[in-house]
Amino acid sequence: MVIFFSIFFMKKFIFITGAGRCGTNLMLSLMDGNNKLNIIPGEATNLIMDSLSRNGFSDKVYYINLNFFLNILFQELGNNYFPNFKPKKKIIKKKMDKIYKKNFFLPLNKILSIIVEILFKNNNPTVINLQNENVIGLLRFFPESKVVHMLRNPLTQINARYLFRYRYPNNYDGIEFCSSFYRNYNSFKNAFLTKNDKRVLIVKMEDLTEKTKIEMLKVFRFLNTKLKPVNLETTLYGKKISPKSNFMVQKKIKKVSTDYSCLTPNDLYVISRIRYVRNYYSIRKFSEKQNNFILFYLRHLGFVGKNRLKSFNILRLIKCSIYSIYLYFLDNYHK
Repeated sequence: MVIFFSIFFMKKFIFITGAGRCGTNLMLSLMDGNNKLNIIPGEATNLIMDSLSRNGFSDKVYYINLNFFLNILFQELGNNYFPNFKPKKKIIKKKMDKIYKKNFFLPLNKILSIIVEILFKNNNPTVINLQNENVIGLLRFFPESKVVHMLRNPLTQINARYLFRYRYPNNYDGIEFCSSFYRNYNSFKNAFLTKNDKRVLIVKMEDLTEKTKIEMLKVFRFLNTKLKPVNLETTLYGKKISPKSNFMVQKKIKKVSTDYSCLTPNDLYVISRIRYVRNYYSIRKFSEKQNNFILFYLRHLGFVGKNRLKSFNILRLIKCSIYSIYLYFLDNYHK
């Protein structure tokens, strides 16, 4: 019964993937507005990975984990003002409960298909931005899907990741930055291993911002869908993005920054050692440098790198100092 449902109700999905700060939101907002595509707004970040880890690394979703899975998606939809979301949320939950009475588990693709069936009353492909780099896993669990995988020069991408987390002095902790080294490796590795897969399209963020029309023509040819004028500017539900919207996307298409001033010599060395990068970018080889706590600490205080803010509040400096010790060892561990 479960297998029959999975095949019969399987919807077409287009996933946008990437290691973060590499243009996944930008790509989603450019694809938005096309009436041949259904767009799930926002980032269903780690939706697939969270489901796998809670369900024994299987594509089967057990009822005990259903609410957790739905809440990830519902939070994004609710935060980004999905039209008529509240009543549809109740319908989704009610239908899930009804189906689970007859099934011990449901495949992941079946869960998403039910949600899409209720949210959109058509058979258009549905676009989901996962901001996750595991392309191979997606193709395994969604073999009929297509993936637009975003890449960015790892020097500027990881620098942007640092600023995203630590530009403001009230941010002390978090593993987003130190984990970005592995995520970049994994992103480029997945790109390399799927480069000949017809279900995958690799797009560089730099090309997308500098040659938007050319790149979007490639994207829509890949999707077998006609490019429309609306797909050459960033929109949400086909409308220009309001400054009051909390939809995380660039308001304008602008050239990617070339700054990597927030990176330490050790960061640069580690990045230059990431395999597969040179299949897509020409970056120089940096000499080997050990991590230096003093430099790491000064950077955390805001004295290293462009576009940094500093704080001279004593309590905040104490907290920042404590977290610097923790993050320093965490950084060494992840690298």
